[in-house]
Amino acid sequence: VPHAISVEVEEVNEKVVRANLYVETESQKQIVVGKRGSVVKEIGVRARPEIEHLLGHAVFLELQVKVKPKWRRDERLLERLGI
Repeated sequence: VPHAISVEVEEVNEKVVRANLYVETESQKQIVVGKRGSVVKEIGVRARPEIEHLLGHAVFLELQVKVKPKWRRDERLLERLGI
């Protein structure tokens, strides 16, 4: 997973947690998605049990990888991400 990655939780409700994974380049996106979605799937498989433990119930974890060039220099996005 590239070091230039960040997560923004977009929605949390009783059944679904939606999150965006931000990377800076299309090549980083390809790395995070992996062949046929294998890497992003593994991220979800590892993250979901921790999220379910925190929330106390099962959830569907929806992850979307988005390219946001120079996101680390975007003050508004950094503020939204709590960075």
